[in-house]
Amino acid sequence: MKNACLYLILISIALTGCSASKKALKEAEKLADAGLYVEAAEQDLKALREKPGFKEALVHLRKVGPEAYYELIKRAATHEAAENWDLAVKEYKHMDSLLRKFSRHGVVFETVNIRERLSLAKQKAAAYHYAKAEDYFKNRRWQNAAFAYLKAHDHIANYNRSFNKAIQSFLNSGNQRLAATKFKKALDAFHRILELAPGHRKAEQKIAEVHYLLGKQFYHADRFREALEQFEFAREFVTNFRDAALWEKRAYENAVQYVGIFPFLNQTQVSIDGYFIASEIEHYVNQADLEFLDLLPNTEIIGLVRELRTSRYFSVSESELLSAAKKEEMNSIVWGKIRDVYIKDEPESFTEYEHKKTTTVKDTSGNDVEKTESIFYREYKKSRRVKIELQTMILDTKTGKYLDEHRYREELTDEARWIAYQGSINDLPKKKRKLLDAPRNLRPEYVMIDALLQKIAEKISREVIRFYE
Repeated sequence: MKNACLYLILISIALTGCSASKKALKEAEKLADAGLYVEAAEQDLKALREKPGFKEALVHLRKVGPEAYYELIKRAATHEAAENWDLAVKEYKHMDSLLRKFSRHGVVFETVNIRERLSLAKQKAAAYHYAKAEDYFKNRRWQNAAFAYLKAHDHIANYNRSFNKAIQSFLNSGNQRLAATKFKKALDAFHRILELAPGHRKAEQKIAEVHYLLGKQFYHADRFREALEQFEFAREFVTNFRDAALWEKRAYENAVQYVGIFPFLNQTQVSIDGYFIASEIEHYVNQADLEFLDLLPNTEIIGLVRELRTSRYFSVSESELLSAAKKEEMNSIVWGKIRDVYIKDEPESFTEYEHKKTTTVKDTSGNDVEKTESIFYREYKKSRRVKIELQTMILDTKTGKYLDEHRYREELTDEARWIAYQGSINDLPKKKRKLLDAPRNLRPEYVMIDALLQKIAEKISREVIRFYE
């Protein structure tokens, strides 16, 4: 069975190859009729790849091969006459490749010395690009010079030291852009040197210098995280570059945000502890372990606020909080206001139901008969809905400006359902029996409020983490 399957697979592959080779030959004949001999020869070679020894394709290749050669010779001569040496090199390379493939299939005919022609075209191309590069270099057009030198190098390796001169041109280009404080373009130029010559010490020194200068620029603009990244980059390329390590330390110290999460202001008539939600937010944010965030512990927050007010529930103004935070040299504070707490209790109500209970009893003759009895019971329910509206802010301690602000609205409903019935539990429908003498008390208001505050605190913490990460 396995051998039969293998045989079928081999047959399938052979048929596919046969089909592809015939298709390629047909395309070759079509192209030859249109006078496109180079393309026709390529299709003949494709047919022979699909089906080695394919006689019809070989016959056709012997016919169009010389025509393809003459066409490429003509193209190369045209490019040479126009001194378009890059294209001349391309045609000679194509010609050399085709003749090698022809030879593998026994298609050989007299040709000019292609290798010699190709070498001469490469010499001319290299000389042409080198002359352009020298002119660019003389006129301080460093980027153009570098690419022209590389083109000369591509044709003949390090033609007249073109490779070395390309590196020097990129170095000059980078220095020119660095002097003009075009840091990104300077980095592009220096990195091109590393692509050509990995580990080039002068290029690495220059890259470190650019990152160092960028780091200082970001630092003085109070963009400390970006500054830190640049100083780290500088030290990646040159470990002991100038005083980058010192600046890296300074940038990190300034990048770390010293923040306090203060108890929320309760603007409602309901007794709510603003410390609860603040401590919940602190818990979630601490779990995130943010690299650039240093939270003032809740115990110290309590001490700060205690100095500002005599009662735990006595409100403290925004300006007082900012003043206290500024004294502690905090960068910003997280604070909020509980704007509204809505509590509504739906009064107890009931619905009366009739349930048809079927039992089996003995009749007067002693026979079993079914008896249907109506059972009446009441299902009671009551509910409590609590809704909280809350606002959070992140404030800059220096300016008092709101850096971030969000509003939240969450609600929670608790419902009690029970059945009051004096008879047997078996009198009730099965799905209703669990309600017999079920708890009739709703969760206390403060429990529901705490549950909502905890849910909101988790959402707030996600926004705080997003802001400081």
